[in-house]
Amino acid sequence: MVRTSCTGPDTVGPTLAGWITQGHGCVGVDLVLYKDTEGNQYNLALFAMKDKGDIVHVMTELSSHSESYQVAVHRPPKDSGLNELPVDDSRVQRFAAGGYAMLVCQAQWSDGRKADLDALSQRLAPLMEAVTKNIPG
Repeated sequence: MVRTSCTGPDTVGPTLAGWITQGHGCVGVDLVLYKDTEGNQYNLALFAMKDKGDIVHVMTELSSHSESYQVAVHRPPKDSGLNELPVDDSRVQRFAAGGYAMLVCQAQWSDGRKADLDALSQRLAPLMEAVTKNIPG
């Protein structure tokens, strides 16, 4: 789902919204919810930023507060067959950037477990790498 507003409360937390608006802003954000064969869910948010310099600042801030989830968990459509996982369940988060784009990826186990987060992060890595390769320079 592509949105032209990058700072709405259903998209980002207030801290990330502030970092975006204090800079040059964002052109839009593409939100994707992906499920693997085991039902684990992956939230991807690809922000198209107006200024590359803002990406460095925002990515530095996000990385230094990696336990603070600043991108909203996307809710699956009712007819999608995906479980609606609680937003307060444990998840992992990773970041990448390229060109004018900033990618924030999160993953949650399908059963909501809080263990094996390193394994979940390893499952997120190939998806994140595939998306990052397609970000225009």
